[in-house]
Amino acid sequence: MDTFDIDEVIDERKTLYTTDDPLTGRIEVCEGYYDEDFMRFLLVDGSMQSAELLERNGEPELPFDYMESFNWIFRLNKNIRRTLLIGGGGFAYPKYYLHKYPERYIDAIEISQTVIDVAREYFGLRDLEEKAGDHLKVIVGDGNAYLIDLALKLRSCENKAGVAENLPGDTNAESGEHSMSETEKESLKYDVILNDAFVGHKSSTLLKKSAELIKACLNEGGIYAANLVIPLKGPGSRQPKKDMEIFQEVFNYTFLLPCDDELNPYAPQNCVFFASDTPFEM
Repeated sequence: MDTFDIDEVIDERKTLYTTDDPLTGRIEVCEGYYDEDFMRFLLVDGSMQSAELLERNGEPELPFDYMESFNWIFRLNKNIRRTLLIGGGGFAYPKYYLHKYPERYIDAIEISQTVIDVAREYFGLRDLEEKAGDHLKVIVGDGNAYLIDLALKLRSCENKAGVAENLPGDTNAESGEHSMSETEKESLKYDVILNDAFVGHKSSTLLKKSAELIKACLNEGGIYAANLVIPLKGPGSRQPKKDMEIFQEVFNYTFLLPCDDELNPYAPQNCVFFASDTPFEM
């Protein structure tokens, strides 16, 4: 979300904890009222990164509209089993995801160990990890680097399989290695990759490589969804439209979902961008 004067949007703000993180900046946990809801917030350099509702009916609720828009993935693909979330923050979405779909799996990667520690202490991540078991995997690291490592691992396995097909017998057995089956590769890939981290502008070449990398880490029919803060019209919308066109060169189907139809289309706003090789069933 955009940086703004936080005191203009959080009423009766009370700071619970602050610390400095060399990777992300000034971290603050505070409580207050936002749109008349009493919430706890994770702020980084004065910008809202995550939140949770403190007054609710016992069930996890998503604090922001764009997170609700992520749920379109279940309309688009009813066979989702494994999801990767890039950008853990306060882990609001994994908490909601595993409450609604406890039989499914979600890996959440967060670049900052400090943010993860804060989420465990103030946003219920520790309890979620204990309850979810192996259905939740928390990873410390950079999302792009993680995808690169996964793609290299998959490519290495494909190369070994190619060698095995050209040689008689179990040739990899001599080296103690084996080629990976399609089922094993599918178990490493994801059905959905959600990007809730900051998405800055990249050159066309780098952006296309990123799109190809994401596609390589998705199972057949997999979905990529990214939270973008962009204007829908005007000069500021030109570059995001060019970026989305590059994804259209890699994926067969894409669409942009504005999260609030009532906002000024010329002002930056949360939108969720979806991409897949399988037609979207609306």
